[in-house]
Amino acid sequence: MTTSRQTTISGQSATAHPRHDSADASGGRMPRLWTRTLGDLTLTYVPDAGVHMIPTRVYPASADEDWTDHGPHMTDAGHLAMGCGALLVERRGKRLLLDAGHGRISGEDPEHFQHGFDHVQALPGHLERLGVDPRTLETVAFTHLHDDHTGWARPDAVDHPRSLFPHARWIVGEGELEGLNPASGPRLAGQGTRTTAVADGTEIAEGVRAWALPGHTTGHTAYILDTGDGRRIVAFGDAMHSPVQIQHPDWQVVLDHDRARAEHSRRRLVQFLAQDDVYGFGVHFADQQLGTVDSTGHWRPWDDETDDR
Repeated sequence: MTTSRQTTISGQSATAHPRHDSADASGGRMPRLWTRTLGDLTLTYVPDAGVHMIPTRVYPASADEDWTDHGPHMTDAGHLAMGCGALLVERRGKRLLLDAGHGRISGEDPEHFQHGFDHVQALPGHLERLGVDPRTLETVAFTHLHDDHTGWARPDAVDHPRSLFPHARWIVGEGELEGLNPASGPRLAGQGTRTTAVADGTEIAEGVRAWALPGHTTGHTAYILDTGDGRRIVAFGDAMHSPVQIQHPDWQVVLDHDRARAEHSRRRLVQFLAQDDVYGFGVHFADQQLGTVDSTGHWRPWDDETDDR
């Protein structure tokens, strides 16, 4: 596994934001490996990279002063903490991977909205630690086909052309392939033969259904997991990038393809997460990926004492 490191763009400054001493204050830390069992499901977050974002560039409608109340989600240097990785879903001996991390990035050439990275290229090492041979995974489902979600499934993921998951079939939401720029080449290894596009509501595995939440991309798709004990978990990809969007669903993300549709999807998602026994998994939510929307309309991270049952 690659050693943990951080790279930065020289010359950039960041306004320091206060860190709050509360149960929510963990959000400024970078994501780490965790496993939880909910009903019939075992969920494991498999981190691939931690990302320090420049908040007003990720959310161009926001200003510096808008972030003064969001200290729990900021690093000490005033950057927005996010993560990249994948969710391993296991039920009765069957495994499904949702998204495929950032992949073989160097971490040395951030985009204009990023400040730097931590622990890059960590997903293969974490799978090895978990005892999961990626060659045995039969299905990888993608919320969408941006590079930080297709990482280890891309043609250049490893030194052979079938990716880190050579025998897996790819699942994407209906419309996602049509939204790609043909000039950019295939986003997935064997894209033409290994990929199945699924419609809204399709059951892709036992208790796992696709939920179309377009806007960030043309076919952006969440996956609703039935735990078997009355709870539901929605892995919602980039429908939201940070818990702050729960209070600000009108804040578009710099990479949103259709801003109006993306905002509509966010508002639908927040309503869904506010229901009883519904939890969300936000792959970019730093170290607060699993949680729900509480009665005050804020993200409440999973609590092992009160939520586990």
